[in-house]
Amino acid sequence: MLYRRLGRTELEVSELAYGAARGASQDPHGFIATVHACIDAGINFIDSAAGYDGGNSERTLGEALAGQDDVLVETKYCPYESYRVGAAYVGDPAELVASAEESLRRLRRDHLDVFLAHGMRTLESLDRFMSDGCYEAMLGLREQGKVRFIGISELSEGDGTHEVLKQAVPSGAFDVVMLTINLMLQTAEETVIPLCGAHDVGTVVMMPLNQSSGRSGLTSLPAALELVRHYIAAGQLPDEPPYTDADLLEFLEPYPVPEAAIRYVLSHDVSTCCVGTRSPERLQANLRAIDSPYLDEQRLRRLGELFGRIRWQAF
Repeated sequence: MLYRRLGRTELEVSELAYGAARGASQDPHGFIATVHACIDAGINFIDSAAGYDGGNSERTLGEALAGQDDVLVETKYCPYESYRVGAAYVGDPAELVASAEESLRRLRRDHLDVFLAHGMRTLESLDRFMSDGCYEAMLGLREQGKVRFIGISELSEGDGTHEVLKQAVPSGAFDVVMLTINLMLQTAEETVIPLCGAHDVGTVVMMPLNQSSGRSGLTSLPAALELVRHYIAAGQLPDEPPYTDADLLEFLEPYPVPEAAIRYVLSHDVSTCCVGTRSPERLQANLRAIDSPYLDEQRLRRLGELFGRIRWQAF
């Protein structure tokens, strides 16, 4: 396992991280086994959130991480009524603090390594978060030692060109951001990633497989081709060859689509790529992607030619 610097936090994080959004309720034993397999593989950064799996993600992580104090945990507070793109902003400083303290109890920890505002999706709600006491509450948690570093995550379904992060990063307010970049949503490549480098902000990549559903995403070749069809239907790609060709992604071989997707992310100047691995077996497949130089320039250039025009995430 290779490690990268998480911006000005100076934390050294594994370039592959574990995304713990799903699985804790459906298969807690499998979830714990996967966490332990991640740790055995050298993964030292795990992402969760208060709202994941009704709190069971954090709760089961707390069980899995007993005695693993060296593993870094990132979790989040959502200042919206739901994860929907148009959900109302309901940020409240007291609720933010309560959420962080409940996360600490579920995770069985005395501090959170990284604490994020979850899914910041509009400039208006970012302004509200910064002025209504929520940001000051985050600073207070950091001053008390309950949180080491603070940041925000975006909602790329509603902000595919990263307008929120383009304003937040230069402000100096946040140590870490969680952003989306994948081989079919490349907009961060020329905007947010260089901005984070210039301001020494840590970058945690989410949704490298395009937050796939059971029908589309970057989890297999058929699912990836279905995702392309979604982008065609949404008017973001033309309904013509090569996008309608069955061999559209043949140039990625010999890499399977999921491995190529992770390799694409790791070829960029990001701190870590967070993958929602569901089993130790799937983890072993993902680990094949941590092989520098990840993807060659020819494949990267072709991906840019094919999908660089996409401006928001489809499923």
